[in-house]
Amino acid sequence: MNALRLFFGGIQTETNTFSPIPVGLENFSEGGLLRGDEVFDPVRGSAMAIYARKLGLEVVGGLHCDAHPGAAVRRDAYENLRDELLERLGSAGAVDIVALDMHGGMVAQGYDDCEGDIIARVRAIVGPDVVVGCLLDPHCHLSQAMYENAILMCYRENPHTDIRERGRELVDLLLRTARQEVRPMTSVFNCRMADVFQTQREPMKSFVARMRELEGRDGVLSISIVHGFRRADIPLMGTHVIVITDEKPRHGAGLAERLGRELFEMRGQCADPTTPMVEAVATALTWDAATLGPLVLAEMADNPGGGSPGDATFVLQALIDAGIDHIAAGVLIDPLAVRCAIDAGVGARLTMRIGGKACPLSGPPLDLDVTVMAIDLASKIVLGGDIVVPMGRAVALRFAQGELLLAENRWQTYGPSIFADLGIDLRRQHVILVKSAQHFKAHFSAIAPHSLTLDSPGVCVADVTKLSFKRLSRPLWPWDADPWKA
Repeated sequence: MNALRLFFGGIQTETNTFSPIPVGLENFSEGGLLRGDEVFDPVRGSAMAIYARKLGLEVVGGLHCDAHPGAAVRRDAYENLRDELLERLGSAGAVDIVALDMHGGMVAQGYDDCEGDIIARVRAIVGPDVVVGCLLDPHCHLSQAMYENAILMCYRENPHTDIRERGRELVDLLLRTARQEVRPMTSVFNCRMADVFQTQREPMKSFVARMRELEGRDGVLSISIVHGFRRADIPLMGTHVIVITDEKPRHGAGLAERLGRELFEMRGQCADPTTPMVEAVATALTWDAATLGPLVLAEMADNPGGGSPGDATFVLQALIDAGIDHIAAGVLIDPLAVRCAIDAGVGARLTMRIGGKACPLSGPPLDLDVTVMAIDLASKIVLGGDIVVPMGRAVALRFAQGELLLAENRWQTYGPSIFADLGIDLRRQHVILVKSAQHFKAHFSAIAPHSLTLDSPGVCVADVTKLSFKRLSRPLWPWDADPWKA
């Protein structure tokens, strides 16, 4: 028997329609643009494609790329990448499975539903009998074009610690479907809400555990929660439950609704509370770092992982104004300041204008007297295993009240390794200010187990109802207190 043929590809990004950061073709190239057999590269390649090949499938690499979150993708960039992906699929010949790895939260100029557009076009090329599946980040959107044309599966965990696991689970399900061992049917429930669901804490930790227990019983093949991306002003934005059953659509619909209504009852309880910036600074003033270790302040509003510029100055200025010493702040994204520091060299003393460049929500720039402590021309954040986040050129600067880390590439502060690489000892700090919302926790906790997530000004402001949404499908919580009665 000939091996089943699987075509693999995908285009990934998460769009913050309020972001000032443009996203074009160059951003996908920088994020990693793989073609053909490049998807099997052991370092840069796709774990999904590599896993499928290990199972003995004949895997055809198409196009796979990723861009860091920002504003709506340029129309020409999206259409060029989409069309290349589809052309590679069309030229691949007959396939049994199409496996797509996409974020699900992409918006392009003129396209609210990029993933639905791609999936529908894939279906038109391969016809009704080929198995099509797509792995999604739970911070995605959901459209009829997506779930009617593909088997969808989201990561369960947030922070996303199970990406590879879910990719393998999707490939396994697609393979079982192609072998006609199961006949997946999708049921969807709209929760009429948009919330944050962190699965490392209760009540979501137990909710996810119960999802796992339900899978594999009573014909349930897969359960996914679409959290939604709450900084996209499009009608699709919101929370949904997806239940895939083996020819049990009525059971799937009932289960999806039951789980969805449970989620709605947990609204507002599933995320770490945010602390107003003024209150957080007051806490930092009296913090006993000698006993408790450094206090981590997470600047969610300027998290590049949500589409923010990463150059906001509000919190750092407030800490400086409060007279707090032993501050370690970073990673602040300021390519111009990085270049100035590199040109000046290690040991140079400068008066530098730092941050506050991208937009009004970046705040005013900081004028600081600094000493260049260290320079790294190829800095990175190492997260364990083979996960490396390239930060470009980076510099460590010493100022009167602490140390500041600047870099060129706009990524959130996932982990502490970059501080150590540039000579900053985080264990000796009073306060550590990071540009992140939640993903920092897994890697900073060993150094500093205590943290506060801040409610401060910025592009990714904590209270999304403060943003100027105009196109949401209403009623929707939290904009509407009871969307079921509105």
